[in-house]
Amino acid sequence: MDLLPYDPGPLPSRSAPLAGESIAFRVDGLPPYKDVSESIRNVEHPRYDSFVALRTAAVAAMAGRAWYFGPIGLDLTIYASKLHANRSLVDYVGGVMDTLDGSSGITFTYLPIVFEDDCQVCAGQNGFVESVDEYYEIRVAFLGDSPV
Repeated sequence: MDLLPYDPGPLPSRSAPLAGESIAFRVDGLPPYKDVSESIRNVEHPRYDSFVALRTAAVAAMAGRAWYFGPIGLDLTIYASKLHANRSLVDYVGGVMDTLDGSSGITFTYLPIVFEDDCQVCAGQNGFVESVDEYYEIRVAFLGDSPV
């Protein structure tokens, strides 16, 4: 029986990553983007599937571990022939950060997957590589007290 119209995310079954560890994974398609007019977390958003695909891949990469509470390094590389119209790499980075953390709104509550809040992201790189195949790669570094 489905109690909610969406998956809020799993409860962790293992401890959080340690400072110095990292995860990396690949997701087919373009990443979710930050949309100031409508949250990507809303099941009615036209790109909601990209949000779900990223969360699913991140859950697998975390392998049951709890989300991290310290500083985060986040690298995003997008491989595609082009980005969505009127979207920049910054929009995609924002969408990825919104997807990997926890959040709640009027119609949803999502548990964090990788980090608790996107304000933890303090370092990272992003890039676009022209490609006939459409996918993106994410690398998350769990940083210690010094973010660099």
